[in-house]
Amino acid sequence: MPDTLANFIDEQEIPLLLDFLFSIPAPESSILLRNDILLAFEIWAGEQGKGEELPGSWRFLRKVQEILCLQEERIVVYRHRKASCRIYAIRQESEQLLPLSARNFLAVKERLVNPNLPAQQRTMELNLAPFYDYGPSLKDPNTIGHGIKHLNRYLSTNLASQPDKWQKALYEFLKLHQLHGVQLLLDGGKIRNVEDLENALEYGMDMVERASGREDMSRLQKKLGHLGFLAGWGSSPERIIETMHLLQDIIEQPNEETIEEFLARIPMVSKVALISPHGWFAQENVLGRPDTGGQVVYVLDQAKALEQFLAEDLRNSGLDIDPMILIVTRLIPENEGTTSNQRLEKVWQTKNVWILRVPFRDADNEVVGHWLSRFRVWPYLDQFAIDVEEELRQEFGGRPDLIVGNYSDGNLVATLLSQNMGVTQSTIAHALEKSKYLFSDLHWENFEGEYHFSVQFMADLMAMNLADFIISSTSQEIIGTDQVIGQYESYQFFTMPGLLNVTSGINLFHPRFNVIPPGVDPATFFPNSQHKRRDQKASRELEELLFGREDQDCLGCLARPELPPIFSIARLDRIKNLTGLVEAYGKNRELRERANLIVIASVVDPERSRDGEEAAEIRKMHRILEEYDLHSSVRWVGKLLDKRATGEAYRIMADRQGVFVQPALFEAFGLTILEAMHSGLPVFVTMFGGPVEIVEHEKSGFLINPTNHEAMSAHLADFFIRCTESPKYWATIAKAGLKRAQSNFTWELYCRKLTRLAKVHGFWRYSQSEHAKTRMAQCWNQLYHLYIKARAAAIDRQ
Repeated sequence: MPDTLANFIDEQEIPLLLDFLFSIPAPESSILLRNDILLAFEIWAGEQGKGEELPGSWRFLRKVQEILCLQEERIVVYRHRKASCRIYAIRQESEQLLPLSARNFLAVKERLVNPNLPAQQRTMELNLAPFYDYGPSLKDPNTIGHGIKHLNRYLSTNLASQPDKWQKALYEFLKLHQLHGVQLLLDGGKIRNVEDLENALEYGMDMVERASGREDMSRLQKKLGHLGFLAGWGSSPERIIETMHLLQDIIEQPNEETIEEFLARIPMVSKVALISPHGWFAQENVLGRPDTGGQVVYVLDQAKALEQFLAEDLRNSGLDIDPMILIVTRLIPENEGTTSNQRLEKVWQTKNVWILRVPFRDADNEVVGHWLSRFRVWPYLDQFAIDVEEELRQEFGGRPDLIVGNYSDGNLVATLLSQNMGVTQSTIAHALEKSKYLFSDLHWENFEGEYHFSVQFMADLMAMNLADFIISSTSQEIIGTDQVIGQYESYQFFTMPGLLNVTSGINLFHPRFNVIPPGVDPATFFPNSQHKRRDQKASRELEELLFGREDQDCLGCLARPELPPIFSIARLDRIKNLTGLVEAYGKNRELRERANLIVIASVVDPERSRDGEEAAEIRKMHRILEEYDLHSSVRWVGKLLDKRATGEAYRIMADRQGVFVQPALFEAFGLTILEAMHSGLPVFVTMFGGPVEIVEHEKSGFLINPTNHEAMSAHLADFFIRCTESPKYWATIAKAGLKRAQSNFTWELYCRKLTRLAKVHGFWRYSQSEHAKTRMAQCWNQLYHLYIKARAAAIDRQ
């Protein structure tokens, strides 16, 4: 049965909806996006005197992501559910919805955006759907982001339905398992097949039960060794027998919980490489520099927490092995007072975590001495990956057990390393630039000189499709919300006119996607109420900097420093919208009477910035401060704070019953939000992006629309009014935020989930059919050399 408008709305609304669709004024690009569509419909309905009398039309249009306005028809992208779109052509005199394939849709869109293309243009097409003909596939979009659960279910189902094949695969996996060159778990000479394993488990469990509490572990392990059980089963008789019971259950009656728990106990991970090439990566004197911010904090905290978790994990397995973690980044000889020129740097408060820096080399194999924007690193990454592999093998004494990429450049390098070394790989986007810049794909040529998106978007696709698993901080990062498409979802189909039409770029229903939100360093970000942990002298000095001391790097002198502070900290990027927050504050006299505004952002002198966008925002900040005469109520601290000082800054704001505001136009996650919540400070955060999954509106914080200055400032003013009227209200919100952060966003939880993913995918990687990964890898090997590497080489090396 063909789709018609009658399937979506009542018959009497159809003429009106068609009238709207064909009377709507088309923008210069002839492309209308969702917000513009809804705004236009609201105006049109009001002019028609219909107001809210068209419920079916409203429901239909709320699911329309974009409209192409052609002369004779309208093409609508209808997102009937998260992660899935249907594309229809609509004629003015017909209620029929004519389905369009992604291929035909992109061909039309390409010509619409770039009508000057040659008449015989045949644009390269990328369709990866045929490579997803293996393994499990999710059905419900609401389950996307919980891939490990569905992969475990798939594995347990196969173990039950095809025991000969899958039990053998599990046996072989255990028999071949090594760590640090030492054979673990099974002696293949004594336990030669699944039947031998079942028999050995019976004898082994009986032996452990009889030995429990009566002999030391070394004697017990020696006895188990005679049966064919090597080290790695556990650190105590109780642990060993639990692990053996799990394996026996998998063989006899497998289920998803049992297989995950068993694989989680196998000591598979002790050497980890975290790849983060761009920016200034160090432990001090780098935050706030171009391309250097939350990702550095994330990776450092991740590495510290992961070492602690893996050390305990290995001990629980009965192994005396210290984990080693290498953070791989770029060596910058012209270090500008940082440690970025040091090849190896020990990470503080760790036993065996290091920053390993490898230089970029130019076409003549000469080391590149100066810093490079993250958008200009692409010509160097191929050689960088080759050099990194050599360094990793040297430092690890072999291969790592897990490689984790960070951001587009790190993910590409991690992919190249994984493919060449045969190591399980994870990718973390942090932010996908395609979602941050409007029409970055359609107008790629306009962005190319500065951003080189034609390379970056394909590198993103390569890493997404070859990674064993993908970690996102929120589910909306993958599939968005009911109203807005997700960052990964935006890669399903898109066009870069004249260059590339991606008709199927990523399968969101593959179980590689997993949501694991990060935490914060508990030694740095803790509640302001824990007075004994705070350095009182450092706190007083910082308070002077934030509220009063004259300083050449600060602007503004607070006339009433006793007022509660509105606090924000970020680089002055357009997307972070700090200037929007300051302008909203300046416009609201009520808010200015009730609170001061404290911002820690970049530098106050635009001439000291080497980033064009940042310099423009600094100048804009000065204009706003002058226009609204804010120098007596806004304090702008234009200097870097180290991590400990940042933690104390949040607590100082909480001491004064202030709030933290994160006003970004879009935020993939928002680590600063977690830092504030863990420090006991109420938060107001953008409603666009990941923060909607951190904060429960009006319970553990507040969601704001950063594009609506009046509403944002009014919301803040109302909060301070309510705090005056109800003195306990501030503490109620602060405690709720702290509880939510401590229950859901910690590095301990993160590391537990990450290592389980690595282990489950380690077995899945071993057991899956060869052709599946090989076909995808071969496709990308060709695309890498013929497209990514070739276009990257053409970028000017500056």
